[in-house]
Amino acid sequence: MRTNSFGQLSHLRLNNLYPLYALADKVVNKVLSLPSDLACMVNSTDWVERSILLPQYQQRLERHIQQLPTLDPDESAIVNQLADEGICITSLDALSIPYSQQLLKAARPITNELAQLSRAPSHIGKHTLMATAHHLTENPEILTWGLSERILKIVECYLGLPVGYGGLSFYYSVADGRDAGPRLWHRDKEDWRTIKVAVYLNDVDESGGPYQCVKSAINNWLVATLPKYQRLTHIEMQHLLSNSSTDWPISCVGKAGTVIFTDTARCYHRGKPPIQTDRSAIFFHYFSRFPKNPFYCDRSPLSSQQIVEFDRQLPPHLQGYITWRDRYPGIGRYIPKNYMRVDN
Repeated sequence: MRTNSFGQLSHLRLNNLYPLYALADKVVNKVLSLPSDLACMVNSTDWVERSILLPQYQQRLERHIQQLPTLDPDESAIVNQLADEGICITSLDALSIPYSQQLLKAARPITNELAQLSRAPSHIGKHTLMATAHHLTENPEILTWGLSERILKIVECYLGLPVGYGGLSFYYSVADGRDAGPRLWHRDKEDWRTIKVAVYLNDVDESGGPYQCVKSAINNWLVATLPKYQRLTHIEMQHLLSNSSTDWPISCVGKAGTVIFTDTARCYHRGKPPIQTDRSAIFFHYFSRFPKNPFYCDRSPLSSQQIVEFDRQLPPHLQGYITWRDRYPGIGRYIPKNYMRVDN
């Protein structure tokens, strides 16, 4: 009885202390992120964008247009749907990308480990767990899948520029129904256009935390009606959604192996809070090699040295995608990365 009572007491203390640890961690990360937040504010001023950043972006688009890869009809269909809707849902089977089964096989034990960890007393209260650098270095085929030729061709033709690969986020979302972290409505700030490619690792229905994206027409209206650079908060989005007579979001339900392409800089999106079953998914990150806000692009759990080592082990034609920042021009290369994490 003493052991049970002590265990219950320890469990209760951890449960009560977690919000304090999370708050302290968030405050520290916010302080560390001040340089990048300030740089983003500068980049978002009318004069800097109109006089410097936008002309540079347009010139790069014009110079690269003749170098874009040739797409087959299936790849063109994805790019066209992204351009029209901001989102395209497909599958690993339809994409026929080599080594997709190796990706799923390598991800399975990581999912199982995160599932067990989510129920440990030390992680009580965490709504989202993420694969660590150790997971990815021990299973390089997961990170390498994001450099598949077909994925890179699709992304390059949509961006219109050489691709920068931001690595991946491997999320395990606990079915607790909470609105927090990546479950909040938002748009990304990395670049003019930013692509995330999500791969479901388990079947996801409406109660299992599907990825959601606001429909194109509604999204365009929301962006157009706001003052420049202002973004709706999660609370504002929830208020609009609850008071709308029409269905705004697209819920991407699907079997394990479902693949979702989204322009997350253009579209409001989130992971719907799972309420009945946990969700495991990998999100691969892409932007141009000259992103507008490079300090927001470094989301990989790998250290800078680990990224360099991984790049060195790749075939020559794949080197440089993940180490894009080493060749980033200007002061943006030296501004420290943003430390605010989605699991806060």
